[in-house]
Amino acid sequence: MVHSPNFVDNFVCRANKTWQYALSLFTLTLFLSACGTNAEAIDTTNIVDYYAQYHDTQADTTLKNAQDKILSVFVQSLMAKNTQSINELEQQITKLKTGKTKNLATYWHSYLSFYKSIYWLKTKNKDEANKEIEKGIETIKSLKGKNSEDYALLAMLQSFSIQFKSTLQIVSLSPKIKSNAEAAIKIDKQNPRAYFVLASNDFYTPEQYGGGKEAEKLLLKAIELPAQKTNNPYLPSWGKEEAYEMLIKLYMKQEKFDLAKKYFAEGIEAYPESYVINQLAAKLVNK
Repeated sequence: MVHSPNFVDNFVCRANKTWQYALSLFTLTLFLSACGTNAEAIDTTNIVDYYAQYHDTQADTTLKNAQDKILSVFVQSLMAKNTQSINELEQQITKLKTGKTKNLATYWHSYLSFYKSIYWLKTKNKDEANKEIEKGIETIKSLKGKNSEDYALLAMLQSFSIQFKSTLQIVSLSPKIKSNAEAAIKIDKQNPRAYFVLASNDFYTPEQYGGGKEAEKLLLKAIELPAQKTNNPYLPSWGKEEAYEMLIKLYMKQEKFDLAKKYFAEGIEAYPESYVINQLAAKLVNK
């Protein structure tokens, strides 16, 4: 089934808003994190470098364009009102979680769980949504030799899971999310997804609790970097488009409309079919 770009981007926008809702809940309790448990120790030994392992190699074609495939089956599942399409892709990816494709297949399996969780939220099944995002978290946490991409995805999934947590659980989880996002940057300072996830945490933290101090710097860094180091259809590219959207919103919030318009122009040039960026145009008219 083929969908128009606007149709697909509309679902991306809705998914993004669901994530933002989760992040907003997360940040309202960040100020309590000092009372929580210490973040888990980060293992930076024996890191699996996806670029070194998969650039210019012939990995299984199931993982080729996995990011787009996952979005596509997510949309198909919403249209059909069942999880058949997304389940079929999940089965294909799961079979690859052995041998040299283990880590990368595990990454995409975890990423697929994120969209499957959104599916269950959209179909008003919060219990299944909670189970699915927890499965995604445990899937990526199980990896040995986690790299920057793995830690960035883990932090993102944990942020999304906040909406299913009690206050005490949030207090325990908050420092872990921040620690994982920072680990992603420590391992790879050229990963835009790591900066975007960390910026998101700061963006949604209320000023009275210390938020809003780092988001601009982190988002500018995220959009400065290429979505990928080298063009590789097997690896993730999410984060940069979302960083543009958030940066524009940040400048609008600060009433710095000249900067908002500047980065809107940049963002729409880079992502001309982006629903999440295009939707901001009306808010910038006459500003």
